[in-house]
Amino acid sequence: MQYHVYADHNYYVAVVRGRLKKGKATTTNLIAVGDNVWITPTSPTQAVIERIEERHSKLSRRSPGRTPREQIIAVNVDYGVIVMAAHAPDFNKNRLDRYIAACSMGNVVPVICINKIDLADESFVRTEMAVYERLGYGVIYSSAKTGQGLDALCTVLKDSVSALVGSSGVGKSSLINAVQSDLGLKTNSLREGFWKGLHTTTTAELLTLDMGGMVVDTPGMREFALWHEDNNAWEDVLASFPDIEAAESLCRFRNCSHTHEPGCEVKRLVGEGKIEQARYKNYVKLTK
Repeated sequence: MQYHVYADHNYYVAVVRGRLKKGKATTTNLIAVGDNVWITPTSPTQAVIERIEERHSKLSRRSPGRTPREQIIAVNVDYGVIVMAAHAPDFNKNRLDRYIAACSMGNVVPVICINKIDLADESFVRTEMAVYERLGYGVIYSSAKTGQGLDALCTVLKDSVSALVGSSGVGKSSLINAVQSDLGLKTNSLREGFWKGLHTTTTAELLTLDMGGMVVDTPGMREFALWHEDNNAWEDVLASFPDIEAAESLCRFRNCSHTHEPGCEVKRLVGEGKIEQARYKNYVKLTK
């Protein structure tokens, strides 16, 4: 496998030193976009990756297939900007909760970006997102076409490392190009002038912003299932449902799963409408 590495104002096509590959079969990709690596140049355009620095955050999912492994999307990012289209069928809160959980599990701050807001009933979308805003999540209502929400998006992206994630066709690349119009031209230039004909293991790209910061444009993902390193789904997911986490201390049983136990405070609040039923159902699905 070959990787593209930027170092000392130069781009290298790099391969991994053989010893690094040993014992790394738990993930589908040894190196991910955003990794900081040590290299030994072997020519003006080629290098060998000698070491991978420790990661402080990551976004990953469970890979498709009969023997699932962890598929790492991006690492060392500060914000995971979860892009959803405001219109059906992509406006899916179940998928949104999965992305939020993946961010929380990987030490990434989730930011919700509802794009193509000009194509939907904005008042309806804002009503649907009100519960997330009450819980403290940042929500941006954007349109790459009209420019709505771009200032708010720039506030997140400026001087940070962010990854835009979401399904195909939600407008991730369009938003990035709206933030900085020449990024598409720069990307094409690199592909044509340097990367043409090279086979890569990922289509995610780390782009530098003129205003400061970097952004990862990730490929659209048809499926997004959570990856649990230690199979402790309950604890992993709970952190991304602060409304449920706040109520669980009042449950009768300390190990309450909030599904069938008597004296469950979470179920009581769901019944009273104080915890949104749709989010509760998503929580139950994610912890099965």
